Amino acid sequence: MTSRRKHKQPLANPDPSKCLGVFGLSLETTARDLRHVFSQYGRLTGVNVVFHQRSGRSRGYAFVYFERLEDSKEAMERANGMEIDGRVIRVDYSITKRAHTPTPGIYMGKQSM
Repeated sequence: MTSRRKHKQPLANPDPSKCLGVFGLSLETTARDLRHVFSQYGRLTGVNVVFHQRSGRSRGYAFVYFERLEDSKEAMERANGMEIDGRVIRVDYSITKRAHTPTPGIYMGKQSM
């Protein structure tokens, strides 16, 4: 059996959250760009663009944190399908309930002994 994370909600329908995942970003999109777009919907507590650890390049997705749940709901409804830097983005509620830590940027699946 694999050691995959178990989530209570199906991945396709996570519970509403103050943290939104923003996917399909241009590799040129910055946290500043995302702050400019998403702050229209309410006060942000943070923006985290995910970067490849070795190359330092964007991995094309980010997490946007709102102060209020109502604001994240509005942002998800209105920004999903929006175009930013020539790319149509997908916005979803974050599956996890804790802050996101940087990922290594490489596949870390089953390792041989």
